[in-house]
Parts: sequence; structure tokens; C-alpha cells
Amino acid sequence: MSTTATVNPAPSASFPVRRMDFSFAETKKYWWSDDPFMSHFMNNLSSLFPYGEKFFVDSVRAIRDRITDPQLKKDISAFIGQEAMHSKEHATYNDYAAEHGIDLERLELRIKVLLEWVTRIFTKKQCLAATCALEHFTATMAEQLLKREDLTTQIDDPKMYQLWMWHAIEENEHKAVCYDAYQAIGGGYFIRVITMMLTTVIFLGVIGWFQIHLLRKDGQLFNWRAWKRGLTTLFSPRNGFFTRLIGPYLDYYRPGFHPFDHETKALEKDWRQRLGFNN
Repeated sequence: MSTTATVNPAPSASFPVRRMDFSFAETKKYWWSDDPFMSHFMNNLSSLFPYGEKFFVDSVRAIRDRITDPQLKKDISAFIGQEAMHSKEHATYNDYAAEHGIDLERLELRIKVLLEWVTRIFTKKQCLAATCALEHFTATMAEQLLKREDLTTQIDDPKMYQLWMWHAIEENEHKAVCYDAYQAIGGGYFIRVITMMLTTVIFLGVIGWFQIHLLRKDGQLFNWRAWKRGLTTLFSPRNGFFTRLIGPYLDYYRPGFHPFDHETKALEKDWRQRLGFNN
């Protein structure tokens, strides 16, 4: 009597890599409700992504050979694919910026220098901890965009709308990958929270510096009406974009924290349907 061994199929990634190809040739300069402050705030965020997401990918690749879990290995590959596509599309974003005299490439190069410095002085585990911290920022900010139609309906340009909502979906789809990899290589609580503290100071400093730079270069630095509207949008006590991030941010310091504690599966599914994604 012969026996046939049962072979378990290799797992597939928990999320897909979507190939996008945006063009912003028709995008007006102030595409966020004709508001220079908020348009430049989103430009500001976009400037962080091309080299920022390369840093994320490099951090995970540096430890990938230490991962043994088949599902996590598949998810790391999909994470790398999604982040590579984000970098590509936010580099394309520069075409819009250049058309309107907005020099995002200079800001991106500053991020490149900063992250090269971080890579030189941090260990591989610390770089991955920094990636976990920054992924928490991007995932929670993305969750706000997916939830807050009072904000996203102010995006006047359909291509910009699709770019930011596609990016927001994927940031939540892969939000646990780096964290799980960090835990898999023995990353502990102390390094995780100390790195988050350092990353927070640097992140907020860069955002503030870049925002002032973009407004100054555009001749909008003393546009007090734009400042008032923008700061209200970001910091209103009840409903400000950053105000609503305080709780999710502080949750990262909880010893038992995991990114999936912030449930977004239904939100992701709803937005995939709204944007017409098949998966």
C-alpha cells in the first residue's frame, strides 16, 4: 500500500501589490480646496515618501534572512512591492510640483541625507524600530484620511484624491509587517519606545521646517488667513487632524501594543470597493 504525502501549499501574501500609473498634468497648484497651506502640507508629506519608503524597504531587507515564518516572509515581499510603488508614484508627484514651481526634489534630498546618517549610526534592529515608528505614523494618518470625509472631500483634483486614498489603504494593509518582523528578530519594548520618542522629535521638526520652507518659497508665509484655516484643520481641539492622532500615537507606548489593535479591515474593504480595486 502506498501513501501520498500531503504538501501544504505555500502561503500567499496577506495583501496585493497594485501597479499604479498616475499623471498630474491637469492638477492645479492649490488642489486642496484652493488652500495654499493644506496643499503645501500634503506636498510636504509627499516629499518624505520617495526616500522615506526606500529606508523602510532597506530596513526590512537587512533582516529578512532572519525571518523563518513563511507567511511573514510573503508579507515582507508584498510590503516591499507596495512601498516601491508608493515611492514611484510620489516621485511622479514631482511633475505636478515642478509645473507649479514647487521644488520638492530639494526637500527629498534633505530626507535622503538625514536617513543616510541614521543608517550609518543605527544598528539594523534600531533602523527597523525607526521604521516601525514611522509606519505607525503613516498608518494612523492614513486611517484618519480614510475615516474623515470632511477632510478628503476638500481634495478637488480626482488624481490627487485617488493617489492619497490608494496610499492610505495600503498603509493600513501592511501596517503590521515591520512590527512583526521587529518582534521576530527579538526586538524589545525599550528600544521600540525610545526610538519612537526620537523619531517623533525628528518627524515633527522636519514637518514644521518643510512647511515653513514651502510657504516661504511660494510667497504665502504671511498669508494669515491660510495659516488660520490650516492650523484649525490640523489642531482644532475637537476635530483637528493631528489632535485625533494623539490617542493612537500614545497607544504605541503600551507594552502589549500591536498595530492590528487598531482595526481597519472593514474600512480598507469599503475604500477598495469605492476606488474600484478588484483585490
